[in-house]
Amino acid sequence: LLAPGRYRQHVDWRLILRLLPGVLVGVALTALLFATVDTHMLSRVVGVRILVSVVLEVWRRTHPAPDEGGRPHWAAVGFFGALAGMTTLAANAGGTAMTLYLVNMRVSMLAFMGTSAWFFFFVNLLKVPFLVGLGFLTTETLRADLWFAPLIVVGALIGVWTFRRMNEKVFVYVALGLSALASVWLIVHG
Repeated sequence: LLAPGRYRQHVDWRLILRLLPGVLVGVALTALLFATVDTHMLSRVVGVRILVSVVLEVWRRTHPAPDEGGRPHWAAVGFFGALAGMTTLAANAGGTAMTLYLVNMRVSMLAFMGTSAWFFFFVNLLKVPFLVGLGFLTTETLRADLWFAPLIVVGALIGVWTFRRMNEKVFVYVALGLSALASVWLIVHG
């Protein structure tokens, strides 16, 4: 609620709408996989996919093609959408896929923040029925979440303060680095 409110004027709705079909496929596929695949294995597979995507993005940025500059092909957008849907349901790590998508789309820092904030606001609402159905969202988990609410507010304020002082090039590489770190965490810990 803090981030969508703070960056509401910087959201790019077109980018969100383009992702939605892939996200829905990714969430549905992951919900089905939970019934048949070990959760730790699923998280590790998702971690590998994210890490490969980060490496490819860093390679693309350090070795640009001469004709580069257009927007990604619809299949790439579908891939990022499905990856975001899978990672958000499998490991609550959809930010890594969204980071890769927005970095690939070359949006400004403010558009990055506004678009990702509103995207995850809606995606998290979409996940609620799946999480309840899978037994991951219960009265006990909601009570535990309340204990972390003050820390979330402090973290958000630190994030806003840090964001204001960061230049765009550093921001992109910090976002990619944190995505790589999250993927390694998924691979190691499942």
